[in-house]
Formats: sequence, C-alpha cells, structure tokens
Amino acid sequence: MKSINRRTIIILILILLVIAIYMIMNPPHPIQIEKLSENIRAPVDTIGFAHKQNQIEAVVSCAENLERESLQQEAENFEDPWIAGISPHDDYVYAGRVYVHLMRNIRAKRIVLFGVAHKAADWNVENKLIFDDFDYWKSPYGKVVVSSLRKEILLGLPEDQRIVSNKFHSVEHSLEALIPFLHYYIRDVEIIPILVPYMKWERMDTLSSSLARVLSEIIKKKNLVVGKDIAFVISSDCVHYGDEGWGGKNFAHFGTDKAGYKKAVAREHRLIKDYLTGPIKPTRLRSFLYTLVDENNVHDYKITWCGRFSIPFGLNCVYRLMKYLDHPPLEGHLLRYGTSLDRPYLPVENLGLGTTAPATLHHWVGYCAVGYF
Repeated sequence: MKSINRRTIIILILILLVIAIYMIMNPPHPIQIEKLSENIRAPVDTIGFAHKQNQIEAVVSCAENLERESLQQEAENFEDPWIAGISPHDDYVYAGRVYVHLMRNIRAKRIVLFGVAHKAADWNVENKLIFDDFDYWKSPYGKVVVSSLRKEILLGLPEDQRIVSNKFHSVEHSLEALIPFLHYYIRDVEIIPILVPYMKWERMDTLSSSLARVLSEIIKKKNLVVGKDIAFVISSDCVHYGDEGWGGKNFAHFGTDKAGYKKAVAREHRLIKDYLTGPIKPTRLRSFLYTLVDENNVHDYKITWCGRFSIPFGLNCVYRLMKYLDHPPLEGHLLRYGTSLDRPYLPVENLGLGTTAPATLHHWVGYCAVGYF
C-alpha cells in the first residue's frame, strides 16, 4: 500500500511539473500581457474627445454632413493634399465641424505634430522643444505608431534645444485631440509629437531653423515627398474670450453682449487674414507672435490664443524647410472659422461625448482650420 501511494505521488508530481512547464511556455491571456508591457500614451480627455470607434465615426459623419456644401467646394478648389495645416483642439461637440475641413485633406503617412504646452509655466520649461518617448498613442482604432523619424530628429538636434518627457506629454491634451481624426482618415498614420512652450522670436527662429535643417536631411535621405509622405499639423484654438471661468481673469476686450461678440470675431478674421493666410513669411509670423504676447515678457497675453507659440514656430519651421528643400513657398487658405457658440452642436452626446467647458457670451472659444500647400 505504501509503495502504491509513493508511486501515485511521483506520478502526480510529474503531471504537475508538465502542467507548470506548459503554463510557462503558454501563458494565459497573452494579449493582455502584451498590452500591459507596451509603452502607450493613454488618453487624458475622454469627455470632449472620442476614445471609441463609434464616437469618432459619428463625429466625422455628422460634421461632414453639416459641412457638406463647403467641403465639396473645397474639394473642387484644393485638389492637392495639404503640406501643413492648423487645427483646433477643443471639444468635438463644439469644434468638430472645423476639424474636418483640414483633416480630410491631410494624406501623408507621417505627420509632425506641433502642440501647445498649456502647463509649461507649471513645468518651468521654456526655450526647448518637448518630445515624448512613447512607442504608441492610444486611438479609437487601437494605437498610432510614433514614427522612427523621431529618433533621427532627436539625434540631429542639439541637446540644449530639446527635452524628452512622457510626463509632460501625458497630461497635455492639445495633440491628443488630433489623433482620432488623423487615424480615421489615415489608417497607417505615424506621428512625431512635439510641444512648443514659451519662447521669444529669436529663440523660436533658431529652434525652428534647426528642426527644419534636420527634417530636410531626413527627407532627402529617404526620398520623401512633402504632402504625400510627410506633412505638418499645428494644434491651436483661437481666442479664449469672456469674463467668466478664466481663472478670475477678464478676457472680454469688447464686452460680453452680442455686439462685443461680433467685434471679437471680426478681430479673429483680421488676425487670420493679416498673419496666417497667403504666403508664409517670418516677418509676418514674428508680428503675429507679438500681437498675441508681450514682446518683453512672452508669459503675458495680449490676445488669448493658446497657439501663440505653436503656430509661429510650426509655420516658421515649415517655411525654413521649404527653403532647404528648394520647394516653392507655401500659402495658407482659411477653410473654416467657428466658435463654441456656433450652432448646431454635433448631436453625439448619446455616445458619451460632451463638453469640458461652458459656451456663453461670457465664456467662449474660437477655432480655425487653415491649410497650406
């Protein structure tokens, strides 16, 4: 009896050993383990921006339907894909109809993204470009690859001109807003995310020229075509207007009645016409920067556009790049201007999308879509 028990125990031990070896070689739920081990930038805003496939598809469908006539006219007037563009980054319910005007004509696989560093003052970061070190960014369609070009760019830039921080990118929403649209229209899209904090024009010109030089070398080496293989998208909302909900500050330069709203919108169109449409020129970009911020202290707003650094930096980089590539100068075309007060809002609340801020005459935001080729 004792020998039988000993034999049984040995057999059981052998069986358990085989099972253990099998489990090690074939772990349960391999997809879950892979996800946990991957270096993915997760969404910050799951209220204002789409984080599910049905959400972004509903947003695009609704927006394109509401903007059908103007989008058709653009398709007839602008056949070539945009080489660069300016896009909003506010809640889709408010700004969705503006996003699509730019995004539907961005066709390049690789997109360099210039974003706003909203928390740069808290981070105590200025005068340097902020890159990330993620492998992917989460998208409603899974994940978007961060292009291998990022590594080449970082190697080409002087160390005193850039930092790498997943921490800063993880809490900044200005580029996150663009990902669902880009992935919707370009399923194999790759991105190079860059945040642009505080800097004066002289520093901006130096850094944008450095980045343009590095990009031109990569583009030439890899025989890339601007607009087809690589493009540039700048994230920026326009004016932040009103006397409520801005941290106790009053940004209502023309008052908060309907007349004040009309004057503020008229100023928006002047800014876009004077500085962002037509040929890109450094002199215009410098003037744009110092129209929005105090030349002596760039931390102080004069007009509250959040893209006060991302726009002039991104456009100046593209301007310098075209020169390095012996490419004709680019010109900007205003595709759509809107505000958070424009109706109708996109009817997607039943899908879980909402708003992260009010929209009243006392608190509203402007948006523009501008394309460049």
